[in-house]
Amino acid sequence: MQNWSHYAIPILIVLLIVYRRTKRTIGFQKLSRGRLKFRIGIFSIIGLMILAFGFVHPIHFIAYAIGMAAGTALGLTAIRHTRFERRPDAWYYRTHIWVEITVLILFIGRIAYRILFVASAANPNNMNPADPSQFTRDPLTAGIFFVIVTYYLLFFGYLLREEVKLENDEAAADISPGNPTLDK
Repeated sequence: MQNWSHYAIPILIVLLIVYRRTKRTIGFQKLSRGRLKFRIGIFSIIGLMILAFGFVHPIHFIAYAIGMAAGTALGLTAIRHTRFERRPDAWYYRTHIWVEITVLILFIGRIAYRILFVASAANPNNMNPADPSQFTRDPLTAGIFFVIVTYYLLFFGYLLREEVKLENDEAAADISPGNPTLDK
């Protein structure tokens, strides 16, 4: 019988990520420029790295393209249904819940698939965590990854542009002639 205790910490980390992702799916989220820029940077770097590893298996570019097209469709749907709300401390946004649930299911499904794949592998020594090209060997995993990357890059870019527009509209409303704050 295998010793499953060494899987406890990675499983707890995955559960924490899933919990945080699920919590972010429900309700309004604070619009934070720094956080959005950081996430765009991380997703861009990881996406470019996976894309570069695709040259080892050029057939995977088909999965990448399909993933990017699906991510674009999800992103455009989320953009069309995003709602903004001004609160005393900042702007908040709420995405389309079904799009977020779709992304969450893709994320959880691929994690579960990879865990089952590793657990059922005849020789677990073949799975070297220091070898990032192993994640591009499976075109389905790479394709789904590009769904998520494209969705978040498109959606976070939209949120950054929209935040600037919301702040400019708010500033323009503050200097309007009937504004009581200027009558002081």
